[in-house]
Amino acid sequence: MIFAIAITILFIPLSIFFPVKIIGKKNLKQLKGQNYIISCNHTTNMDAVMLDIKLHKKHRVLAKKELFKNKFNAWILRNLGAIPVDRQNVEPQSIKEILSAIKKKQNVMIFPQGTRSTVKIEDGSAKEGVALFSIRTGTPVIPMMFDRKIKAFRRTKLYIGEPIYPDQERKKDKEYLNEFSNLVVEKMNALIDGDKK
Repeated sequence: MIFAIAITILFIPLSIFFPVKIIGKKNLKQLKGQNYIISCNHTTNMDAVMLDIKLHKKHRVLAKKELFKNKFNAWILRNLGAIPVDRQNVEPQSIKEILSAIKKKQNVMIFPQGTRSTVKIEDGSAKEGVALFSIRTGTPVIPMMFDRKIKAFRRTKLYIGEPIYPDQERKKDKEYLNEFSNLVVEKMNALIDGDKK
């Protein structure tokens, strides 16, 4: 309910003040209604909000637990679908909540860098959470990238790549976690590199 109200109120003003052009939205249609995990770069606090608004969907998003200290903020964030996560030491409860959301066919949004960073994903800066949840549940990953930081009155492009499906036959292969994580990052960066060619 709160999400629907927020989207209705914020859609027009945010679209005017923070214009975001989507490229590749057709790739979401390949999923044919299946839930997914978004893996996107994280450059500003606006990223998660703009993804929800531009895609017209509610996503369960991982957010640092410090944002939940204030009870009112926690209530708002929870109703918007946020899941608190300790970035230094992910607690079992957070992992269970994320897995539960995916099993309930909810869409999950994860920023693999774990914090705001540069536009491209630098080598070694991505955590393996995206790969872990995708492999464990068999859920496809949708790579997305903002081409630059979202700023007022400046158009930003949001690239959406094709779904990446985990190899379930290698589900128990310990090396595959790192391989799949690197593949996701590679596909993400390719969205930006392809735009420059």
